[in-house]
Amino acid sequence: MLFPKSKTAQISKTKTLGFTLVEMLVSISIFAIVSAVVLIRNNEFNSGILFNNLAYEIALSIREMQTYGITVKAFQTDSTTQSFQNGYGVYFDTNSIDGIYSFAQFTDIDPRDGLYAGDGSSEKLFRLKLKPGNSIYRLCVNDSCSPVNDLAITFVRPEPDAIMKSSTYSDPITKATIIIQAPGTEMVRKCVVITKVGQISVQNFTAGVCTP
Repeated sequence: MLFPKSKTAQISKTKTLGFTLVEMLVSISIFAIVSAVVLIRNNEFNSGILFNNLAYEIALSIREMQTYGITVKAFQTDSTTQSFQNGYGVYFDTNSIDGIYSFAQFTDIDPRDGLYAGDGSSEKLFRLKLKPGNSIYRLCVNDSCSPVNDLAITFVRPEPDAIMKSSTYSDPITKATIIIQAPGTEMVRKCVVITKVGQISVQNFTAGVCTP
């Protein structure tokens, strides 16, 4: 014999369907927390890639001037004259304009002394800006990493060797290091290292030392 279900049983079954308000709020909270963590880590990952690319862009800019120097790229001194005797180089300093750091590609022609005559001279080719927040943390020379305020790296045919000079350092320079720093509180840094024989490398900056 079948008996009709009581109203109490029907009400109890209805109450067990779906989520309660508390369960829904907990689920939404967990989803929000996980999403926030993923977004933060993704931004950090992207920033790390961009900063790493910046170090290689600086290295490639130096390599480009090395190529110009040893392949005798002609420089148009005026409307009718070309020079094939000048070197090509890259100039760095630790100064910034409105918080923006930059470096210059130049041709060493007026005079040919291995130093950069400045943005107002005929030596300037391009000035390349670092993205806001990134900075040139330090310039240093030789194995002792003696700090300098500016650094000119020049290449002149037929040798691929780097001619490295600074207006604040009089001794011979056999190695130059450009240390750049990423924005943020973690002080992430990278080194671009140039040796006298023309070798250019990007290295990590760990515990105050550049390491391959």
